[in-house]
Amino acid sequence: MPAAHDRILAALELRKPDRVPTFDLMQEYANIYEILRKKPLPIAFLFSNPYIAKIMDKVVAQPWVDQSRPVDKAMKDYTYDRTAASAKMGYDSAWVGYHPVWRYLSSKVVRDIYGRCWDVTLDGKGNVGTPMYRRGLISSPSDWKDWNKKDLLCLPEKNYRMFSLVQKDFGNRLFVFATFTGGLFELTWQCMGFEPFCVAIRREKEFIRRMIGFYTDLYCIMLEAFAEAGVPGVMYPNDMAYRSGPMLNPKVFEELYGESLRRLTGTAHALDLKIVIHSCGNVYSLLPWFADCGFDGVHALEPTAGVELAQAKEIIGDRLCLIGNIDVTHILVSATKEEVFETVHRAIQDAGKAGGYILGPTNSHPGMTVRNLRWMVEAVEKYGRYPLTG
Repeated sequence: MPAAHDRILAALELRKPDRVPTFDLMQEYANIYEILRKKPLPIAFLFSNPYIAKIMDKVVAQPWVDQSRPVDKAMKDYTYDRTAASAKMGYDSAWVGYHPVWRYLSSKVVRDIYGRCWDVTLDGKGNVGTPMYRRGLISSPSDWKDWNKKDLLCLPEKNYRMFSLVQKDFGNRLFVFATFTGGLFELTWQCMGFEPFCVAIRREKEFIRRMIGFYTDLYCIMLEAFAEAGVPGVMYPNDMAYRSGPMLNPKVFEELYGESLRRLTGTAHALDLKIVIHSCGNVYSLLPWFADCGFDGVHALEPTAGVELAQAKEIIGDRLCLIGNIDVTHILVSATKEEVFETVHRAIQDAGKAGGYILGPTNSHPGMTVRNLRWMVEAVEKYGRYPLTG
Protein backbone atom coordinates (compact mmCIF):
# COMPACT_ATOMS: atom_id res chain seq x y z
CA MET A 1 0.00 0.00 0.00
CA PRO A 2 1.39 3.46 -0.91
CA ALA A 3 2.69 5.57 1.97
CA ALA A 4 0.03 8.21 1.26
CA HIS A 5 -2.70 5.62 1.75
CA ASP A 6 -1.15 4.39 4.99
CA ARG A 7 -1.06 7.94 6.34
CA ILE A 8 -4.64 8.78 5.41
CA LEU A 9 -6.05 5.49 6.71
CA ALA A 10 -4.16 5.86 9.98
CA ALA A 11 -5.51 9.37 10.49
CA LEU A 12 -9.08 8.39 9.55
CA GLU A 13 -8.87 5.52 12.03
CA LEU A 14 -7.56 7.93 14.70
CA ARG A 15 -4.10 6.36 14.73
CA LYS A 16 -0.71 8.03 14.40
CA PRO A 17 0.83 7.77 10.92
CA ASP A 18 4.53 8.41 10.21
CA ARG A 19 3.62 12.03 9.40
CA VAL A 20 0.56 14.25 9.58
CA PRO A 21 -1.12 13.65 6.18
CA THR A 22 -2.01 16.42 3.74
CA PHE A 23 -5.26 17.02 1.89
CA ASP A 24 -6.07 19.07 -1.19
CA LEU A 25 -9.29 20.37 -2.72
CA MET A 26 -7.89 22.48 -5.52
CA GLN A 27 -10.63 23.76 -7.81
CA GLU A 28 -9.10 26.82 -9.44
CA TYR A 29 -8.00 26.57 -13.06
CA ALA A 30 -5.24 29.17 -12.70
CA ASN A 31 -3.43 27.18 -10.01
CA ILE A 32 -3.93 23.89 -11.81
CA TYR A 33 -2.42 25.30 -15.01
CA GLU A 34 0.48 26.86 -13.11
CA ILE A 35 1.33 23.61 -11.35
CA LEU A 36 1.14 21.57 -14.56
CA ARG A 37 2.89 24.31 -16.56
CA LYS A 38 0.07 24.36 -19.07
CA LYS A 39 -1.09 27.41 -20.95
CA PRO A 40 -4.65 28.31 -19.98
CA LEU A 41 -7.29 28.38 -22.66
CA PRO A 42 -8.72 31.90 -23.11
CA ILE A 43 -12.21 30.65 -22.23
CA ALA A 44 -13.16 33.70 -20.18
CA PHE A 45 -12.91 35.78 -23.33
CA LEU A 46 -15.99 33.97 -24.69
CA PHE A 47 -18.00 35.22 -21.72
CA SER A 48 -16.53 38.67 -21.14
CA ASN A 49 -16.46 39.90 -24.74
CA PRO A 50 -19.94 41.44 -25.29
CA TYR A 51 -20.09 40.57 -28.99
CA ILE A 52 -19.10 36.93 -28.57
CA ALA A 53 -21.37 36.66 -25.54
CA LYS A 54 -24.36 37.78 -27.64
CA ILE A 55 -23.63 35.09 -30.20
CA MET A 56 -23.29 32.51 -27.46
CA ASP A 57 -26.59 33.62 -25.92
CA LYS A 58 -28.37 33.00 -29.22
CA VAL A 59 -26.70 29.65 -29.90
CA VAL A 60 -27.26 28.03 -26.50
CA ALA A 61 -30.91 29.11 -26.52
CA GLN A 62 -31.63 26.92 -29.55
CA PRO A 63 -33.52 23.72 -28.63
CA TRP A 64 -31.44 21.65 -31.07
CA VAL A 65 -28.12 22.56 -29.44
CA ASP A 66 -26.76 19.59 -27.46
CA GLN A 67 -24.32 20.89 -24.86
CA SER A 68 -23.73 17.57 -23.13
CA ARG A 69 -20.73 16.34 -25.12
CA PRO A 70 -18.51 19.47 -25.04
CA VAL A 71 -19.43 20.27 -21.44
CA ASP A 72 -18.84 16.70 -20.29
CA LYS A 73 -15.51 16.61 -22.16
CA ALA A 74 -14.44 19.83 -20.45
CA MET A 75 -15.35 18.34 -17.06
CA LYS A 76 -13.32 15.19 -17.81
CA ASP A 77 -10.27 17.25 -18.72
CA TYR A 78 -10.70 19.37 -15.62
CA THR A 79 -11.03 16.36 -13.31
CA TYR A 80 -7.95 14.70 -14.75
CA ASP A 81 -5.80 17.86 -14.65
CA ARG A 82 -7.01 18.73 -11.19
CA THR A 83 -5.91 15.29 -9.90
CA ALA A 84 -2.59 15.48 -11.74
CA ALA A 85 -1.89 18.84 -10.11
CA SER A 86 -2.51 17.42 -6.62
CA ALA A 87 -0.21 14.50 -7.31
CA LYS A 88 2.52 16.80 -8.62
CA MET A 89 2.28 18.99 -5.52
CA GLY A 90 2.97 15.97 -3.35
CA TYR A 91 -0.28 15.85 -1.39
CA ASP A 92 -1.27 12.61 0.31
CA SER A 93 -4.95 12.93 -0.58
CA ALA A 94 -7.26 14.96 -2.77
CA TRP A 95 -10.94 15.79 -3.00
CA VAL A 96 -11.69 15.00 -6.65
CA GLY A 97 -15.00 15.77 -8.29
CA TYR A 98 -16.37 14.96 -11.71
CA HIS A 99 -19.52 16.97 -12.42
CA PRO A 100 -21.00 16.48 -15.91
CA VAL A 101 -24.11 18.37 -14.78
CA TRP A 102 -23.94 21.84 -16.32
CA ARG A 103 -25.98 23.27 -19.20
CA TYR A 104 -25.63 26.90 -20.32
CA LEU A 105 -28.76 29.01 -20.47
CA SER A 106 -26.76 32.05 -21.59
CA SER A 107 -23.25 33.48 -21.32
CA LYS A 108 -24.16 34.61 -17.79
CA VAL A 109 -26.25 31.77 -16.36
CA VAL A 110 -26.00 27.99 -16.20
CA ARG A 111 -28.36 25.44 -14.75
CA ASP A 112 -27.54 22.00 -13.48
CA ILE A 113 -29.44 18.75 -13.80
CA TYR A 114 -30.60 18.97 -10.18
CA GLY A 115 -32.81 22.00 -10.81
CA ARG A 116 -30.55 24.86 -9.75
CA CYS A 117 -29.50 28.06 -11.56
CA TRP A 118 -26.00 29.50 -11.14
CA ASP A 119 -24.22 32.67 -12.21
CA VAL A 120 -21.15 32.19 -14.39
CA THR A 121 -18.05 33.61 -12.68
CA LEU A 122 -14.61 34.54 -14.01
CA ASP A 123 -11.47 34.29 -11.89
CA GLY A 124 -9.76 37.42 -13.22
CA LYS A 125 -6.98 35.31 -14.75
CA GLY A 126 -8.68 34.31 -17.98
CA ASN A 127 -10.54 31.29 -16.65
CA VAL A 128 -14.10 30.41 -15.74
CA GLY A 129 -14.49 30.16 -11.97
CA THR A 130 -16.77 28.16 -9.69
CA PRO A 131 -20.40 29.14 -10.45
CA MET A 132 -22.34 31.02 -7.77
CA TYR A 133 -25.77 29.77 -6.72
CA ARG A 134 -28.62 32.00 -7.88
CA ARG A 135 -31.98 30.25 -7.40
CA GLY A 136 -33.94 27.01 -7.69
CA LEU A 137 -36.17 25.81 -10.51
CA ILE A 138 -38.39 23.37 -8.61
CA SER A 139 -41.06 25.02 -6.49
CA SER A 140 -43.75 22.37 -6.02
CA PRO A 141 -44.36 18.60 -5.93
CA SER A 142 -45.64 18.76 -9.50
CA ASP A 143 -42.41 20.46 -10.64
CA TRP A 144 -40.41 17.67 -9.04
CA LYS A 145 -42.63 15.00 -10.59
CA ASP A 146 -42.21 16.53 -14.06
CA TRP A 147 -38.46 17.19 -13.73
CA ASN A 148 -36.52 15.15 -16.30
CA LYS A 149 -34.34 12.82 -14.22
CA LYS A 150 -32.77 10.93 -17.11
CA ASP A 151 -29.44 12.77 -16.85
CA LEU A 152 -29.35 12.18 -13.10
CA LEU A 153 -29.71 8.45 -13.59
CA CYS A 154 -26.72 8.43 -15.96
CA LEU A 155 -24.36 9.93 -13.36
CA PRO A 156 -23.17 6.69 -11.68
CA GLU A 157 -21.97 5.16 -14.96
CA LYS A 158 -20.24 8.38 -16.02
CA ASN A 159 -18.51 8.66 -12.65
CA TYR A 160 -17.47 5.01 -12.74
CA ARG A 161 -15.67 5.55 -16.05
CA MET A 162 -14.00 8.78 -14.94
CA PHE A 163 -12.84 7.55 -11.54
CA SER A 164 -11.59 4.27 -12.98
CA LEU A 165 -9.18 6.37 -15.05
CA VAL A 166 -8.27 8.65 -12.14
CA GLN A 167 -7.58 5.71 -9.84
CA LYS A 168 -5.55 3.86 -12.47
CA ASP A 169 -3.30 6.85 -13.20
CA PHE A 170 -3.02 8.44 -9.75
CA GLY A 171 -4.19 5.91 -7.18
CA ASN A 172 -0.63 4.82 -6.38
CA ARG A 173 0.28 8.41 -5.44
CA LEU A 174 -2.89 9.84 -3.94
CA PHE A 175 -5.66 8.71 -1.62
CA VAL A 176 -8.58 9.84 -3.78
CA PHE A 177 -11.73 11.12 -2.10
CA ALA A 178 -14.33 10.98 -4.87
CA THR A 179 -17.29 13.30 -4.59
CA PHE A 180 -20.86 13.70 -5.81
CA THR A 181 -22.26 17.17 -6.46
CA GLY A 182 -23.80 18.35 -3.22
CA GLY A 183 -25.22 16.53 -0.22
CA LEU A 184 -28.82 15.68 0.55
CA PHE A 185 -29.50 18.97 2.34
CA GLU A 186 -28.03 21.13 -0.42
CA LEU A 187 -29.75 19.20 -3.20
CA THR A 188 -33.15 19.47 -1.56
CA TRP A 189 -33.11 23.12 -0.49
CA GLN A 190 -31.19 24.68 -3.38
CA CYS A 191 -33.53 23.38 -6.08
CA MET A 192 -36.31 25.34 -4.33
CA GLY A 193 -34.60 28.25 -2.58
CA PHE A 194 -34.14 28.36 1.19
CA GLU A 195 -37.33 30.17 2.22
CA PRO A 196 -39.67 27.99 0.09
CA PHE A 197 -37.80 24.93 1.40
CA CYS A 198 -38.40 25.97 5.01
CA VAL A 199 -42.10 26.48 4.24
CA ALA A 200 -42.26 23.08 2.53
CA ILE A 201 -40.74 21.39 5.60
CA ARG A 202 -43.92 22.35 7.45
CA ARG A 203 -46.53 22.16 4.68
CA GLU A 204 -45.14 19.59 2.23
CA LYS A 205 -42.99 17.34 4.39
CA GLU A 206 -43.79 14.20 2.38
CA PHE A 207 -42.67 15.99 -0.79
CA ILE A 208 -39.35 16.84 0.89
CA ARG A 209 -39.02 13.24 2.06
CA ARG A 210 -39.58 11.96 -1.48
CA MET A 211 -36.76 14.13 -2.77
CA ILE A 212 -34.48 13.05 0.05
CA GLY A 213 -35.35 9.41 -0.66
CA PHE A 214 -34.61 9.78 -4.36
CA TYR A 215 -31.19 11.34 -3.76
CA THR A 216 -30.37 8.83 -1.03
CA ASP A 217 -30.99 5.99 -3.49
CA LEU A 218 -28.95 7.74 -6.17
CA TYR A 219 -26.12 8.44 -3.73
CA CYS A 220 -25.95 4.77 -2.71
CA ILE A 221 -25.70 3.74 -6.36
CA MET A 222 -22.96 6.35 -6.80
CA LEU A 223 -21.08 4.84 -3.86
CA GLU A 224 -21.24 1.46 -5.60
CA ALA A 225 -19.80 3.11 -8.74
CA PHE A 226 -16.96 4.71 -6.75
CA ALA A 227 -16.14 1.38 -5.11
CA GLU A 228 -16.18 -0.45 -8.46
CA ALA A 229 -13.80 2.21 -9.81
CA GLY A 230 -11.40 1.39 -6.99
CA VAL A 231 -11.26 4.71 -5.14
CA PRO A 232 -10.69 4.31 -1.39
CA GLY A 233 -12.67 7.26 -0.06
CA VAL A 234 -15.66 9.54 -0.53
CA MET A 235 -16.11 13.20 0.35
CA TYR A 236 -19.71 14.03 1.16
CA PRO A 237 -20.10 17.82 0.65
CA ASN A 238 -23.06 19.31 2.45
CA ASP A 239 -22.83 22.87 3.79
CA MET A 240 -25.10 22.90 6.83
CA ALA A 241 -23.99 25.92 8.83
CA TYR A 242 -23.52 29.67 8.74
CA ARG A 243 -20.72 31.41 10.57
CA SER A 244 -23.16 31.76 13.46
CA GLY A 245 -24.18 28.09 13.61
CA PRO A 246 -26.41 25.47 11.90
CA MET A 247 -28.79 26.51 9.12
CA LEU A 248 -31.56 24.41 10.66
CA ASN A 249 -32.25 23.22 14.17
CA PRO A 250 -30.10 20.08 14.68
CA LYS A 251 -33.27 18.18 15.66
CA VAL A 252 -34.76 18.98 12.25
CA PHE A 253 -31.57 17.82 10.53
CA GLU A 254 -31.85 14.51 12.38
CA GLU A 255 -35.56 14.13 11.64
CA LEU A 256 -35.18 14.75 7.91
CA TYR A 257 -31.71 13.44 7.10
CA GLY A 258 -30.45 11.25 9.95
CA GLU A 259 -31.73 7.92 8.62
CA SER A 260 -30.47 8.68 5.11
CA LEU A 261 -27.01 9.71 6.31
CA ARG A 262 -26.68 6.49 8.31
CA ARG A 263 -27.66 4.58 5.20
CA LEU A 264 -24.97 6.38 3.18
CA THR A 265 -22.22 5.78 5.71
CA GLY A 266 -23.34 2.17 6.22
CA THR A 267 -23.27 1.57 2.48
CA ALA A 268 -19.84 3.18 2.17
CA HIS A 269 -18.38 1.10 4.97
CA ALA A 270 -19.91 -2.10 3.57
CA LEU A 271 -18.01 -1.28 0.36
CA ASP A 272 -14.75 -0.65 2.30
CA LEU A 273 -14.91 3.06 1.55
CA LYS A 274 -14.00 5.77 4.03
CA ILE A 275 -16.49 8.62 4.04
CA VAL A 276 -15.91 12.19 5.23
CA ILE A 277 -18.46 14.98 5.59
CA HIS A 278 -17.64 18.53 4.49
CA SER A 279 -19.54 21.49 5.87
CA CYS A 280 -18.54 25.11 5.92
CA GLY A 281 -19.59 27.34 8.81
CA ASN A 282 -19.52 26.95 12.56
CA VAL A 283 -20.26 23.25 13.04
CA TYR A 284 -19.41 22.83 16.74
CA SER A 285 -22.96 21.80 17.65
CA LEU A 286 -23.19 19.37 14.71
CA LEU A 287 -19.94 17.48 15.33
CA PRO A 288 -21.41 14.83 17.66
CA TRP A 289 -24.25 14.25 15.20
CA PHE A 290 -21.79 13.76 12.33
CA ALA A 291 -20.11 11.06 14.41
CA ASP A 292 -23.46 9.51 15.35
CA CYS A 293 -24.32 9.33 11.64
CA GLY A 294 -21.21 7.21 11.04
CA PHE A 295 -18.81 9.52 9.24
CA ASP A 296 -15.09 8.81 9.55
CA GLY A 297 -14.02 12.45 9.44
CA VAL A 298 -15.17 16.03 9.13
CA HIS A 299 -13.72 18.66 6.83
CA ALA A 300 -13.53 22.42 6.65
CA LEU A 301 -13.45 23.47 10.34
CA GLU A 302 -13.32 27.05 9.15
CA PRO A 303 -11.23 29.39 11.29
CA THR A 304 -13.09 32.37 9.76
CA ALA A 305 -16.31 30.87 11.16
CA GLY A 306 -14.80 30.75 14.62
CA VAL A 307 -13.86 27.06 14.59
CA GLU A 308 -10.69 26.35 16.56
CA LEU A 309 -8.94 23.03 16.08
CA ALA A 310 -8.12 22.57 19.75
CA GLN A 311 -11.79 22.96 20.72
CA ALA A 312 -12.99 20.70 17.89
CA LYS A 313 -10.44 18.10 19.02
CA GLU A 314 -11.78 18.30 22.55
CA ILE A 315 -15.40 17.98 21.40
CA ILE A 316 -15.09 15.08 18.96
CA GLY A 317 -11.44 14.19 18.35
CA ASP A 318 -11.90 10.74 19.85
CA ARG A 319 -14.65 9.90 17.32
CA LEU A 320 -13.92 11.84 14.11
CA CYS A 321 -10.77 12.58 12.15
CA LEU A 322 -10.39 16.34 11.80
CA ILE A 323 -9.49 17.63 8.33
CA GLY A 324 -8.61 21.14 7.12
CA ASN A 325 -8.71 24.40 9.12
CA ILE A 326 -5.98 26.16 7.10
CA ASP A 327 -7.35 29.60 6.19
CA VAL A 328 -7.96 30.43 2.52
CA THR A 329 -8.66 34.15 2.98
CA HIS A 330 -5.15 35.18 4.00
CA ILE A 331 -2.79 32.35 4.97
CA LEU A 332 -2.94 30.58 1.60
CA VAL A 333 -3.38 33.84 -0.33
CA SER A 334 -1.03 36.60 0.77
CA ALA A 335 0.63 35.50 4.00
CA THR A 336 4.40 35.38 4.39
CA LYS A 337 6.26 32.09 4.58
CA GLU A 338 6.72 32.60 8.31
CA GLU A 339 2.96 33.06 8.79
CA VAL A 340 2.19 29.92 6.80
CA PHE A 341 4.71 27.88 8.78
CA GLU A 342 3.42 29.24 12.09
CA THR A 343 -0.20 28.43 11.16
CA VAL A 344 0.67 24.89 10.09
CA HIS A 345 2.73 24.31 13.23
CA ARG A 346 -0.10 25.52 15.45
CA ALA A 347 -2.68 23.34 13.65
CA ILE A 348 -0.52 20.24 14.05
CA GLN A 349 0.02 20.97 17.74
CA ASP A 350 -3.69 21.59 18.32
CA ALA A 351 -5.06 18.55 16.48
CA GLY A 352 -2.29 16.17 15.52
CA LYS A 353 -0.57 15.03 18.71
CA ALA A 354 -2.65 11.89 19.20
CA GLY A 355 -3.22 11.31 15.49
CA GLY A 356 -6.57 11.78 13.80
CA TYR A 357 -5.72 14.96 11.90
CA ILE A 358 -5.27 15.59 8.17
CA LEU A 359 -3.98 19.06 7.32
CA GLY A 360 -5.31 21.02 4.37
CA PRO A 361 -7.19 24.11 3.19
CA THR A 362 -10.72 24.75 4.37
CA ASN A 363 -11.90 25.36 0.83
CA SER A 364 -10.81 26.50 -2.61
CA HIS A 365 -10.49 30.18 -3.49
CA PRO A 366 -9.39 32.10 -6.63
CA GLY A 367 -6.87 34.10 -4.60
CA MET A 368 -4.97 31.09 -3.30
CA THR A 369 -1.41 30.95 -4.60
CA VAL A 370 0.68 27.96 -5.57
CA ARG A 371 3.55 29.54 -3.63
CA ASN A 372 1.65 29.51 -0.34
CA LEU A 373 0.29 26.03 -0.96
CA ARG A 374 3.85 24.78 -1.44
CA TRP A 375 4.87 26.47 1.80
CA MET A 376 2.03 24.65 3.53
CA VAL A 377 3.29 21.28 2.27
CA GLU A 378 6.87 22.18 3.24
CA ALA A 379 5.75 23.13 6.75
CA VAL A 380 4.06 19.75 7.24
CA GLU A 381 7.34 18.03 6.37
CA LYS A 382 9.10 20.19 8.96
CA TYR A 383 6.60 19.95 11.83
CA GLY A 384 4.45 16.90 11.09
CA ARG A 385 6.74 13.91 11.64
CA TYR A 386 5.84 11.62 14.52
CA PRO A 387 6.70 11.71 17.34
CA LEU A 388 5.75 15.38 17.25
CA THR A 389 7.89 17.93 19.04
CA GLY A 390 6.73 21.26 20.46
